[in-house]
Amino acid sequence: MFQALVISDAVRSPELIVPSHDLLTSALIDAGCGHVSQAQSIHEALPLLSRLQPDLVVLDTLEPQTFEGYRRLVARLRGTPLLVIIAEEMMPGAFDAGVDDCLARPVRRQELVARARAAIRLRIERVRRTRRDRKLSEEVRALQKEKHDLERIVCVDSLTGVANRRHALSLLDAEWKRSTRDGTPLSVVILDIDHFHAFNETYGHPGGDACLRRVTAEMVMCLRRPSDYLGRYGGEEFIAVLANTDAAGAKIVAERLRAAVEALSIPHAASSCAGIVTISVGFATAQPKADRPPESLIKSADSALLRAKSSGRNQICGDAPVEEAAERPRRSSQPWRRFPPVVADPWYADRIPQFLATTRTEVAAARESTSGGNFERVRVVARRLRSNASEHAIETIAELANLLDRAARDEDRESIGRVVDELEQYVEHVQVTYRRPLERKLQVG
Repeated sequence: MFQALVISDAVRSPELIVPSHDLLTSALIDAGCGHVSQAQSIHEALPLLSRLQPDLVVLDTLEPQTFEGYRRLVARLRGTPLLVIIAEEMMPGAFDAGVDDCLARPVRRQELVARARAAIRLRIERVRRTRRDRKLSEEVRALQKEKHDLERIVCVDSLTGVANRRHALSLLDAEWKRSTRDGTPLSVVILDIDHFHAFNETYGHPGGDACLRRVTAEMVMCLRRPSDYLGRYGGEEFIAVLANTDAAGAKIVAERLRAAVEALSIPHAASSCAGIVTISVGFATAQPKADRPPESLIKSADSALLRAKSSGRNQICGDAPVEEAAERPRRSSQPWRRFPPVVADPWYADRIPQFLATTRTEVAAARESTSGGNFERVRVVARRLRSNASEHAIETIAELANLLDRAARDEDRESIGRVVDELEQYVEHVQVTYRRPLERKLQVG
């Protein structure tokens, strides 16, 4: 049973009455409309639209209507066909305003019935299309969700929510090809939770799972660029791929990861290197090339990780770029002084690695200036190192900077060389442990 709304200024009452002598009403009944409502103007009809929701609206008014008025009415109808009885010369403008059909005066009853039936069929088709589109949209959303769920199963580690090993390696391969094309460096960080099997034995597998989730969430926060990503490489082993990152940048990220996990202070009574959960980190950098597989970079970072573990764990260890490994400069033959580790506030976790990288550059400048006999420049470097070391509370570098300044003042090349060697070794091997002031106070007590 279809419903029509007639808007006609010839109507005197908006009641749902169907006079048999009314041409419009009788024609609409013959067209299949069982209910015909009436209104005297567009203004009067607007409130009825939402309440009646007619299947067809017929506009027959002698008052002049602007095409903008037609547009507003069409917008309110939302797909309901609009049939307008209008002067023939105004039909083109009415169609442009969105009217579905027009009839010219005088109206012939048979034509009105045919046009009304066609409009009702249009309404039926629009309703069917709307339902069909809605169903298709629901099916598309369901398929998209299913696709997303399948992608997560295939690509994401279910426990930690980061990329699984297979997906991480595929992403690494893509980054390797991109870096080969762009000529940019690529770094990989591989890390392992120290003594995690002992942690599981002590706290149980549920405790181990909770630890993995918490550590992973913290490490994800450490990777601040959209191009960097973290993946679970094994049981307690993770891999971070850092696009367009050189060795100095990789070291900063590696130390940031280590410090962040340590700052969580998750109890680990079975750890032989600390009473809390820590990680050992290895990192490597390469300039990717088409004739070299990305596995070579992983192998290099994994070797660095093994050295970090063998050196006592809870530390980072780097490797030279893969293609330059054979050209790595030899270390000084000076004996390595075992300096105590630096204990710093976690607030310095981002600043200290950057400071150490800058110190490495400054030390290289001091060595170069010494070779050229520019001792005044060496003193400038020494004073800058001393100031920055004091700002970051790293006393050992401040002490070495004082020795460097004194040797440069005396123009003692041999002494400068020894201090520079010690600075290079210190910057390369120093271990920084991040503890909050309260934690340090409790440890001292």
